[in-house]
Amino acid sequence: MLIAILRRFALSLLTLLALAVFIFIATEVMPGDALDVILSSDEVANMPPERLVQMKRDLGLDRPAAERLGSFLVNAAQGDFGRTLISKAPVSDIVAYPMRNSVALALVVLVVALPLALVLGIAGAYWHRRWADHAIATGAIVGYSIPEFVIGTVLVILFAVMLPWFPATITVDTRGPVLELLKVSALPVATIVIGSVAYLARVLRVGMIEALNADSVERLRLTGVPEWRIVFRHALPAAVIPCLTAMALYAAALVSGIVVVELVFSIPGLGQELVRGVVRREVHVVQAIALASALIVVSFNLLADLAILALDPRTRSA
Repeated sequence: MLIAILRRFALSLLTLLALAVFIFIATEVMPGDALDVILSSDEVANMPPERLVQMKRDLGLDRPAAERLGSFLVNAAQGDFGRTLISKAPVSDIVAYPMRNSVALALVVLVVALPLALVLGIAGAYWHRRWADHAIATGAIVGYSIPEFVIGTVLVILFAVMLPWFPATITVDTRGPVLELLKVSALPVATIVIGSVAYLARVLRVGMIEALNADSVERLRLTGVPEWRIVFRHALPAAVIPCLTAMALYAAALVSGIVVVELVFSIPGLGQELVRGVVRREVHVVQAIALASALIVVSFNLLADLAILALDPRTRSA
């Protein structure tokens, strides 16, 4: 058991290292640099070449890529991503509050989506091939197939324009209290919850159908075990184990992948900060956000692996 846990920790560290190298290379091939934002084309044309060389040296753009990669890996391991190229502000201060807002929004989505997906997945599997299962499966396919920006736009039209119950855009300051952000985030949360419930319910439904049709469950029914006990005590744990990895990766994607929803509703989260960093060629900001997202995904995947080890004796013996 201990060896298996250590192996997964080591594999997670190696994966994170490989992702860090890939993120650095991906940001290096971005067209242009910070000087393209600071200076106009006329200023570049009229500026002496020595001045341009000096400005690149001041911004650290003249250093070899291998040297910058080594510095990036060492500093990232210490949680230090340096300062922005233009304003010289600490990158950690710029990324901290948008990440807090994105994480808070993702946690609210999980608190709402997981119980709904659990109920719908169990109901669809229990009433398999009946009208309830057909309704749940159809709704899940529709909710999962429609892009989030379409769902968000429809919700804005219905509940912000036709029925002015909720604000169409978020006007809370990036560094404002989290509760103020969550109070006006009903439409963004609903947008993400629809797709999340559709995906998670489909995954859980398939696992529950397989678990309820297992021979061990049939033997339990023949021995007179109550149906609710079979569903929640025996079938549900067996169905959840294969779905843990998919659920963990989807939960991680909520934090790092809600860029579209944040842009639709102007949420001051990682999505807006990432787009702003790309537009301004702020390489350090883009690297910090990308690496933080990678860390979240790897961490959730590791937690899913550890949960499977704890719940499934077959993986421990293997």
